[in-house]
Amino acid sequence: MEFEASIHGDSFNLSSAVLLYSDSNNRTYATKHVVELMDGRPMIRPGRPLTEGDYKHLVDGLKPAERPTIEWNDPKILAKGLGRTIWWSPPQQRTLFFKESGLASRSFEGKNTCPTPGLVFMVIDGSMYIYAFKGAQAPGKTTKLFQAPFFNVWASGKVCDGNAQKPDDDQQVNLDAWERFFFGSNFTHPNFSEKDRLTKRIDPALFWKKQIQSPSPTFPEKVLVDINLTVSDMLQIDFIETANRITARGEF
Repeated sequence: MEFEASIHGDSFNLSSAVLLYSDSNNRTYATKHVVELMDGRPMIRPGRPLTEGDYKHLVDGLKPAERPTIEWNDPKILAKGLGRTIWWSPPQQRTLFFKESGLASRSFEGKNTCPTPGLVFMVIDGSMYIYAFKGAQAPGKTTKLFQAPFFNVWASGKVCDGNAQKPDDDQQVNLDAWERFFFGSNFTHPNFSEKDRLTKRIDPALFWKKQIQSPSPTFPEKVLVDINLTVSDMLQIDFIETANRITARGEF
């Protein structure tokens, strides 16, 4: 038995298969499998989890004129689609809470209203990502992103949930609820130990301890660390794979 398709003179042969697995909560898991011909019959071989790169390849190849896209929006929501929401906030004063942790010698106790830089947030699949940008104007697609200089954030920009309570299911689209989730939690320690990787030219624990004791009028953007990303990168289908390649020594 042969499986072929012909579209406008082009010939296509069966080469792989995607299997979908679902549970009672409508969560779906996908695997990609190579298809081989054995005695003239197609056989699905053992597979592997479907990656974002695989998904991008499928989207790029299937009905290109109708493929899903993320549309650019204004003013607070920058983009929405493909299971993610991206929004921004200008530099502002926020109340920050710091709590000592036995997991890190550089942790400390304290709270105060401190300046924070302009920020770009993203929520995707129930996880939150956060990045900083320079200036006070609304970011555009070409705006450079920097490491968010906060504790509890990995090098990829993903927020470590810890014991913080995420917004309930009915609040998943509430952007203020997500910001409260992040800034209302206790900052316990930097998520990596690499020098000049969270805040340039100053230890991050010392930086925030000084801010708690005597906040500066505005956030000192000179401490922000360039991570070679722009807002446009966040609109790509395979952005999570891109973010996961951004690493730092001593992550925990």
